[in-house]
Amino acid sequence: MKTITPTLAAPTRFHQTTRTACAVALLISLGACGGGGGGGGGGFAGFPVGIANPPASNPPAGDPPAAAAAFSGTAASGLPLTGSVTVKDAKGATKTVPLSANGGYTVDVTGMTGPFVFRAEGTVAGQRTVIHSAATSADANGTINITPLTDLVVSNIAGQLAAKYFDSGSFGTLTAAELQAESDGLKARLLPVLLALGVDASIDLLRTSFSPLSSALDKALDVLRVTVDPATNVATITNIVTQQQITDDLAVKAAAEPAAAPLSGSGMDTAADDIVLIRKVLSDFVGKFANGLPAPAELTPLMTSSNPVTGGYNFRSSDQNGTDFANETAADVNLVGASFTDVVIRRINYTIDANNLSPRAFVEFTHRDKNGVAFSNNQGMQIVKGTDGTWRLRGDGRVLDINPHLQATKDNATGCVTTGFQFSIKDLNAGNSGNVAAVVVTGPGLPAGGLRHVRPAAGGYWPIQGGDGSNLHYLASNCSGVGTAGLTEDAISAIPANPEYTFTALDSGGAVAQFSGFDIVYKQRFHARPLTLAEAAAVAYPALATSAPLASYNGGSDFTVSATGLNPGFASEFFLSLNDGTNGFEDLADIAPTTAGAASKTFNLPAVSGPSVFRNMFVSTRDANWRELVLRQQQ
Repeated sequence: MKTITPTLAAPTRFHQTTRTACAVALLISLGACGGGGGGGGGGFAGFPVGIANPPASNPPAGDPPAAAAAFSGTAASGLPLTGSVTVKDAKGATKTVPLSANGGYTVDVTGMTGPFVFRAEGTVAGQRTVIHSAATSADANGTINITPLTDLVVSNIAGQLAAKYFDSGSFGTLTAAELQAESDGLKARLLPVLLALGVDASIDLLRTSFSPLSSALDKALDVLRVTVDPATNVATITNIVTQQQITDDLAVKAAAEPAAAPLSGSGMDTAADDIVLIRKVLSDFVGKFANGLPAPAELTPLMTSSNPVTGGYNFRSSDQNGTDFANETAADVNLVGASFTDVVIRRINYTIDANNLSPRAFVEFTHRDKNGVAFSNNQGMQIVKGTDGTWRLRGDGRVLDINPHLQATKDNATGCVTTGFQFSIKDLNAGNSGNVAAVVVTGPGLPAGGLRHVRPAAGGYWPIQGGDGSNLHYLASNCSGVGTAGLTEDAISAIPANPEYTFTALDSGGAVAQFSGFDIVYKQRFHARPLTLAEAAAVAYPALATSAPLASYNGGSDFTVSATGLNPGFASEFFLSLNDGTNGFEDLADIAPTTAGAASKTFNLPAVSGPSVFRNMFVSTRDANWRELVLRQQQ
């Protein structure tokens, strides 16, 4: 139990954070290994939906109907995609099949008419992902992969984003020659990198079978990132190791495209081996919990220190030093038998300079307990290579504890709902950030000047300046008396599918605060936009029951909260607080639900006795994109 004695909180205060869920899990976020997921509208992973004019004519009859035909393959973006594959034929007929745990699929197209375009959609590590591929009838009974690279092949054939091509259905003239030309053209521009990572020169990006997480092609999907400018329809392919970039005009066919230099394989000498070793650091760390809780001293050899042999960086994670981190993590029972999955390498920086003391990888991953329940989706972990050639955990390097949430909240008494953000900010160690007076959060859906969070006099969570004393920013609500930003449904829908927010620390004079000569500026990305008010009203919230009426609970005894309707794939949060105007106590716990979506928590807060006791309780679960769905009750 965590109990504190803060100053009197405003009635609307709604604290929420999870440190014991996994101290090693460094905040939110996860994207696809090969570039993240696209928006809900589809397209290349990481691509915003573009605007282009599809062919105006109706599709011709296309190839003859396929007889006793099927396609099989793998849908992956570095990591296997969880969801489904839909194939659409030249006449607009569709068929949808589920994906297996490793991203495999088989779809029977008997009686359908080629050519075909495929859409794989779902999530990769909690991030919405939609990618495409294509085939002709000549490919029937063979392999057709669906990856970010095949999505780019289809986009080049279409001259627009593959999602628009699939939606239009105007692909009856697609030929095997076009597919091969665009696939070969893309491979030629990527070949030096592919070869450096151990991919065979003969690989067919569309048709060569591969296994996510274990093949050379998977390593290539780790290294290559693709974005597109919807205004110009130009794709940019980036090598995350060397930061070299090439561009690809989707409107220009491979045969007509002028000769251009491919991505260089230079600087990739050790990347293929290092990718394996970087992933191994996480498996070695969580492996210490395979049979029980380890001693903190068993964890510290896997962490960096200022000694160049271990990477030249002192360990710091969400404002914790290495000792505190090891002590807290070694006591986390949710790590026993757990695993770190959905590992995404965002960047590897081999350049040694004043800003990069050792080779560093920036990694995201998910912490799952022994039963596969996801406790945290983590962003910002640094893994550093020492002069001894060993990679070790460095932490996120942050001198503030930042833990943002997307929330949809339902009031248990009235049924009204609210949608918005909670940007939880704490300073656990003012010794390294005492010069910070405020943190301004900027990004999509927020006011132009951002949200200014100010340092609280009594410690704890930093409230929004000029607000109600909480750190909640409501976008819209149908609850009486709730202040919101007043965003319309269209304005919320227009927030990008994977919005990123910047946290800028300011000193008392308004200048950007620094630590050891570096600006205290951090970025955090969500895997989805906030729900609209209509969406928030439509989702399924938990249901709860208590061992006694909340209105009668004054602490000093057990109080059990039971919940049903929880997402069994994600840990739920149970929270209870009491405040009598003089003293305040609270307890927050992460609980893994049963496979039926049920869980309970017994609280025992210290007794309060003031004339007016404020009681606040909530239970939350998560959707597939890590949004929090909160059922709250106050008395």
